Amino acid sequence: MSELRERRIWLMNYREFQDAIEDTDLAILPLGVCEAHGPHLPLGTDLLIAEWLSLKVAERVNALVAPPLYYGVAVGLSGYLGTITISDSILESLVYEILSELSSNGFDRVIIMNGHGGSGQVSGISKAIRKAWLNLRLKAAMVMWWDLAREVTEELFGGSGGHAGVDETAMVLAIDKSLVKSIEENEIYTLRSGIQAIPLPGSILAYDGKFVRELPEHGRAVEFAERLIERIVSELSKVLEGWDRQES
Repeated sequence: MSELRERRIWLMNYREFQDAIEDTDLAILPLGVCEAHGPHLPLGTDLLIAEWLSLKVAERVNALVAPPLYYGVAVGLSGYLGTITISDSILESLVYEILSELSSNGFDRVIIMNGHGGSGQVSGISKAIRKAWLNLRLKAAMVMWWDLAREVTEELFGGSGGHAGVDETAMVLAIDKSLVKSIEENEIYTLRSGIQAIPLPGSILAYDGKFVRELPEHGRAVEFAERLIERIVSELSKVLEGWDRQES
């Protein structure tokens, strides 16, 4: 399996998949949304990052990558054209059905590489993986990469990320720097306790006063991405080892 050249299930034929599934019971499912990410990042930023991370991590943990899901819960930014949102209940049902099909195709464990941190998104996925365990005995975990990257963000960039912030921008720069344009200051909105607006009045969201407002350097962005991969693999290894002990 270490010599496997293609890990994306949708690019295999069924015989190639049949051979691949004999050597691993682990799948990674990339999830994101299509939503505004300022004037400097693509609408598909969340999925772009999730799919790229899934491929990189799959090589380290011997997993196959399931077809990605571009649709999710993005109500807050639905005031901007290009944002496409579904309800959290629909996302829950959809993710559960996908997990069920992955189970029937031979996977016993699934990692969901979630690219979007909205509360409706996280809630829908959490309910789906809980239901998959109770009904199917399918083990699943959700990765929220921006939380795992928080210390690296502060160390490399001197502050915090946010929606369309320095952490997401660094990831897109590392993946394809041609996709990154200029940040516009008037697009930045700082979320504060005591006031809530729907839809949100900014497409770049700061969560605190440490928000970094400048584009990162490309070299620093690549370093950020590499260190994030190492952190994700480290944390997932602990989960997978724990699951293995349950089976012994």
